[in-house]
Amino acid sequence: MKTGDIQLNASVGLLPTYTADASSTIVPPLSVSAEVFLNPNFSLGFSGSYSQYEGEYVNLNAGVAEYYETSTVIVALRSAVHSNDLNGWRVYGGLAVGANLPEVDKTVELLAGEQTRDDEIPSFSRPQDSSLLFSGFVGTRKTINAHWSIYGELGFGISLANIGASYKF
Repeated sequence: MKTGDIQLNASVGLLPTYTADASSTIVPPLSVSAEVFLNPNFSLGFSGSYSQYEGEYVNLNAGVAEYYETSTVIVALRSAVHSNDLNGWRVYGGLAVGANLPEVDKTVELLAGEQTRDDEIPSFSRPQDSSLLFSGFVGTRKTINAHWSIYGELGFGISLANIGASYKF
């Protein structure tokens, strides 16, 4: 890499952060980013990510079922430190600061055979709010030719593990 190089990245998440919720993926974690190299070993850029899931939670004791569909957008500024070229491979790591913008559409229903309730149907999840995102990441990149490379990355964000391709201008 040289000072002033611009790199565009696109990836898909392999380990979504919603996996623990036993939900089903509608749109897998997708991310795009752009970075400019301020010198051969330091880049600054921005990223955007999106994912969408659906799931349900049944509480037999309360006689209710919650059905939800969650879509999440993450936008962030990224900075990274990159190793020198190691036979076509580079290792990098960095920090991201941004916004986590979830949107949850939730429906709570009485289970079949339950009595109509006069009170509010209980909910067993808390509402999702937008929040600041502070994240770290590490990755490795393999150069294919003068413009293209492939990479793998671990970190906290829309997915815990990502694979993708990059194009350098």
